[in-house]
Amino acid sequence: MTAREDTGAAGFLAVDSGGSGLRVTVGVPGRGPLAQRESREPVRTGAGGIDPGHLLAQLTPLARDLAAEAGLGRLETAVVGAAGFATLGDALRAELPGAFARDFGARRVALAADAVTAYVGALGPRPGAVVAAGTGLIAVGTDLGGW
Repeated sequence: MTAREDTGAAGFLAVDSGGSGLRVTVGVPGRGPLAQRESREPVRTGAGGIDPGHLLAQLTPLARDLAAEAGLGRLETAVVGAAGFATLGDALRAELPGAFARDFGARRVALAADAVTAYVGALGPRPGAVVAAGTGLIAVGTDLGGW
């Protein structure tokens, strides 16, 4: 799949990057996830924060294979939840939107801390609290007044 291909349905790309590896899902809005894969290799971090080149080196072939498997022509929306994003995500913010547009045809890109994506995945727009216990541990919650 290249950004120029426009066959098949337009889909989404959802990515979870954490201490235990990279989980990747593609799907179609209204139909949900269609294909999933993972890499057990955590994305490297260094002096510049989370390494976008290493993330893309793992993600790009996975996303292309998944899109082909699911019959998607392009991945118009991409969402990445990354552990450490709030403090280590500057390079991701600078690199990923352009790379996703070029490589997948993404028109919309959302980048967030994995705690935020865990919350949205579990509760959607409802108030509540989520504790995510994996390689690391984080809790996030909201009520009618905010976070």
